[in-house]
Amino acid sequence: MRTLIVQLPTDLPHPALAYPYAMVGAEPMVQPLTLQWAACALLPQPAAPAETVAMVPATALSWHRVELPTGLHKQPARWQAALQGVLEERLLDDPSHLHLALQPDWHNTARPWVAVCDRTWLSAHLQALEQAGIQVHRIVPELNPPAETAPARITALGDADSGWLWVSHAERGVWGQAFNAGTAHLPALGLSDEACQLAFVQAEPGVVQVASEWTKTSARLMAPGQHWLDAIGSDWDLAQFELRANAQTRRFKKLQRSLDNLWRSPSWRPVRWGLVCLLSAQLIGLNAWAWKTRADWQDQQQRWGQILRETFPDTQVVVDAPLQMAQQVERLRQGVGQLGAADLESMLNALGGALPTDLAAPRQWTYQTGQLRLQDFKPSAAQQQGLVQNLSAQGYLWRADGDDWLMRVNTAAEVKP
Repeated sequence: MRTLIVQLPTDLPHPALAYPYAMVGAEPMVQPLTLQWAACALLPQPAAPAETVAMVPATALSWHRVELPTGLHKQPARWQAALQGVLEERLLDDPSHLHLALQPDWHNTARPWVAVCDRTWLSAHLQALEQAGIQVHRIVPELNPPAETAPARITALGDADSGWLWVSHAERGVWGQAFNAGTAHLPALGLSDEACQLAFVQAEPGVVQVASEWTKTSARLMAPGQHWLDAIGSDWDLAQFELRANAQTRRFKKLQRSLDNLWRSPSWRPVRWGLVCLLSAQLIGLNAWAWKTRADWQDQQQRWGQILRETFPDTQVVVDAPLQMAQQVERLRQGVGQLGAADLESMLNALGGALPTDLAAPRQWTYQTGQLRLQDFKPSAAQQQGLVQNLSAQGYLWRADGDDWLMRVNTAAEVKP
């Protein structure tokens, strides 16, 4: 699935404002990122299926760790008010004028991170994109704090005259400082030499030398804007609280993105091959089982037909061997004058033997061939259970039919070869 990344400028929207953007293919990590700039109305319209990600620049965000009340995750209506109360004394502006967003899976973290930016500015850019026909599915920060156990990340962006040096730290959040133009002064960002040696350092071409000198290590060269891929690959989504409109669409896009990653990403190739092998084995097994079952059924049909011809040589055509066998047995029984299970006398004898001694025999009943309907007959639950067991042992079914009780021959217990 293709992804359109649009970085939101720090200025408020106006017709001449240029938006940096990049179009990412289905496998972003194996393709170079090409940055382009266009006015909001001239941004490309990604064809479906595609995702649009709005990226908030690092200079527009501040980061704060908070301790939230236990059980707050069970009360979504209180989340925003609780955050505003906790951060009220830390923020320079009124929290009601700011947009707050909690880190992913925050309820499983003792001190989750909160990203803060200007609400009016963010809403204005989202509205401008919507008016240009671009539906934003996710909002991500350009840089975000790493995992608890991960080393610090140092990212140098821009050039030596106007660039920024950013630090992403698991305990201290994200902060940065602009390079001083025209001087040899290096930013002092408060990291020890040991922390710099352990940090993951990456820099764009214009600031590789400066970043290497400051950290006293070799900075990894990255193409301009290449850190955007890390931003869209994170689980962060700043579209929270009042910006949760179209949440269902975003969830669908997230699922679609995950499935697309599973289908195309090289890192998932072994899993895909494993699934193919598993499904192939299942398909082969099901076909083999179906073939074996059909062969057994055909063999059984042939043996039934053979038994029928051997027992009744006059049978010319075999259609349903068990049924034809039962019919032939019934004819023989009638020919010698023996009673069958469906005859009235047999059914009454079976019922009389099955009735409990403390239960009076029914006075009203109606007989049809193989079926006896009893009226005005009210056995207890225990007596009903006894009747079911006794009659079943003699080849009859017993069940309620409205206010009546029905006794009939169990066809499954009829004579079979």
